[in-house]
Amino acid sequence: MTAPRRPRPSRFARRATVSFTAGMVMGAVCWGLGLTAPAPTLLGLAGLLGVGIGERAATACGTRLAHRRPRLRPQRPARPDKTAS
Repeated sequence: MTAPRRPRPSRFARRATVSFTAGMVMGAVCWGLGLTAPAPTLLGLAGLLGVGIGERAATACGTRLAHRRPRLRPQRPARPDKTAS
């Protein structure tokens, strides 16, 4: 009898978890070193929002362009002409 499989987290959930963890670690390092944020909180959050929107837009444009590229079809061998005999 096998153990029930746990559902795998989605790709977005994994990326969000890694990003959140990295942000927490960097925040702890900055706090430990006594560094202050180089920008006010609202300005920093607005910049992060811009980065997120830019990333989404670039991904969407890339996906859309990939779907518009013509795909090459493999060449089929020529069929012999039946009327030539």
